[in-house]
Amino acid sequence: MTPNGKRSNGVRPEDFYLMKGISDPQVSPDGGRVAYVVSWPDKEENETQMAVYVAPARGGSQPRRFSQGKKDHSPRWSPDGRYLAFVAERGEKNQLWLAPLDGGEARELTNAEHGVSQPAWSPDSRRLAYVARVGPYKDAKDRDPLEKAEPRVIRDLRYKLDGVGFFDERPTHIFTVDVESGKATQVTEGDWNDDQPAWSADGKWLAFISDREKERHQRQWRSDVWVVASMGGAARKLTGSNGSAAHPTFSPDGRMVAFVGHEHGEAGLAKNMQLMAVSARGGEAPRSVSEPIDRPVAGWPVFMSGRTFDWTPDSGGLLFLAGDRGRQALYRAGLNNGSITKVADGERQIEGFALFPGGERVAFCAVWLTEPAEVYVTSLTGRARETNISRANSEVREKVKRARLERMTYVAADGLQVEAFVLYPPGYRAGKRYPLSVNVHGGPHSFHPGSRSWLEFHSLTARGYVVLLPNPRGSTTYGEAFSEACVRDWGGRDYADIMAGVDKLVEDGVADPERLYIGGYSYGGFMASWAVGHTDRFRAAVVGAPVSDQVSMFGTGDIPLFDMFETGGTPQENPAEYAARSPITYLGNVRTPVLLVHHEGDLRCPIGQSEEIFHALKVRGVEVEFVRYPGGFHTYNTHLPSQTVDRTGRVVEWYELHQPKTQRRRVTRKRSAAARVRASSAG
Repeated sequence: MTPNGKRSNGVRPEDFYLMKGISDPQVSPDGGRVAYVVSWPDKEENETQMAVYVAPARGGSQPRRFSQGKKDHSPRWSPDGRYLAFVAERGEKNQLWLAPLDGGEARELTNAEHGVSQPAWSPDSRRLAYVARVGPYKDAKDRDPLEKAEPRVIRDLRYKLDGVGFFDERPTHIFTVDVESGKATQVTEGDWNDDQPAWSADGKWLAFISDREKERHQRQWRSDVWVVASMGGAARKLTGSNGSAAHPTFSPDGRMVAFVGHEHGEAGLAKNMQLMAVSARGGEAPRSVSEPIDRPVAGWPVFMSGRTFDWTPDSGGLLFLAGDRGRQALYRAGLNNGSITKVADGERQIEGFALFPGGERVAFCAVWLTEPAEVYVTSLTGRARETNISRANSEVREKVKRARLERMTYVAADGLQVEAFVLYPPGYRAGKRYPLSVNVHGGPHSFHPGSRSWLEFHSLTARGYVVLLPNPRGSTTYGEAFSEACVRDWGGRDYADIMAGVDKLVEDGVADPERLYIGGYSYGGFMASWAVGHTDRFRAAVVGAPVSDQVSMFGTGDIPLFDMFETGGTPQENPAEYAARSPITYLGNVRTPVLLVHHEGDLRCPIGQSEEIFHALKVRGVEVEFVRYPGGFHTYNTHLPSQTVDRTGRVVEWYELHQPKTQRRRVTRKRSAAARVRASSAG
């Protein structure tokens, strides 16, 4: 330890167990308290646990744990201030629990056969809306041998989704439950999914999202905003089935419904997500509130960090989160005059917020690659300083020495200005050349800095690496044209952008040209495998859950329409382009050692994408190692804590192992030590 209590050697993979996630802030009706969710990796149970915490809005005293379960989330204050409801998994299914704020034990409010989610209070505090699946279904453990052997018959293009699994015949529908009697009432019905209920201010209506079009089973990520009477009845559609919608929210005066979405069909993921508003009566086309800033609005699809937009109390405007050059900031939009102003900014990503009564203060969750997540409270009038009221990651700040993050702007090969983030190791000295780890984000329509990958990035800087986090064309938060610029050009100018960033750091004397490394996950895995097929400049590569073969990706992944849009047509219609955009086409050129990491449960980029690379390189005698993690999906939050720690250790070890020969003896000793650490972390 150093005199100030920080370790001099920086972050280690096992420091993952110190970190806590913060999400979903909710302000009490009297403005005195903020509830939020804390999540953490439990080493002994090897799972991520969650609980509801409550902190005084003014700070000053320690937050307290409000719920005592292992999987408690979605806290919601009743408007009358009598209860705090939350979702908890205390048995086999998630149910709604109700905790009285004047004392007493929390009680289970629902007993839904298949569990519940997405709670929302009625304005009079008498009912809660929620979402639940309906229809007969047997869990695998309850099936007899013949039932377990029954085939799964597939007739629709949309039959599985990463993070969910294979769909069954249980649609989700909207319910309400009476707080006093516990009686549940099904509000919607039909052979479609209804989600994300939101009440009108008078309690008469519920807005929700649903895709009820005839072709709903043959497409992904499409939905409309609907409204139904809160007691049930026929629903009416407010949008025109031209794109996607999420999180509908009535204006306080009941005249409008705002939502996050787009009207761009299958092109939606490449374009900016918009904050939209539509008449609650219907009959009018929705309009974009956020379009003037040309930035993607947060909150689609379902965003688990909490609310990402809300109405001002007078219904005259909206507050919303949008990405801007790697940051995520809070904006205010005026509906009548079309004005948009930034009201909370900084080098950070604000991920969820909640307005205080009156709309002049806000509580929000924020995170940055060098600053772990916390809940803050501040004034929107600029007359008060921010207060960290959660203090959940104080131990990390006190004990772990973190790297320094800076922006870097450079010019691409065709003259376009591109931005990247550079993470410098502790003790960095200008004029000294360092090994360089390049990490490419996923998507491709996403952006760096990825705070969720802090463990890998800081573990590398702790070993003396500079980490380059480029935002090549195709990245979001730089405008819609920039985001669309890699469509049907994967491995083209986006790859050139990344290599130009490497060249910049080499030319500036920061990166050692003999110690260059590259890695990435998903689209980042595509780019890492693409790079080693097109250059020998990297000493080693880490390829995580890649797209390696565009043809088999189209045929086996869960989003084939996305593949068609990004590559162009089907493999049968456009075989030459699919081959040209596939890293496997160029594996005959690879001499770089490759580490493959993949979860076997991945439905987005199925594990066969890594298998194709492994087989091709192995038979050619190229050094390759394939790490297969059992279970999990493509999405990071499905990975077990021990797997995250193990993967990070392997990434660092792989790069260290492939240092130049002058450092090989030292690296070999480190590798054996790293193996011991992994074994210890796995328990």
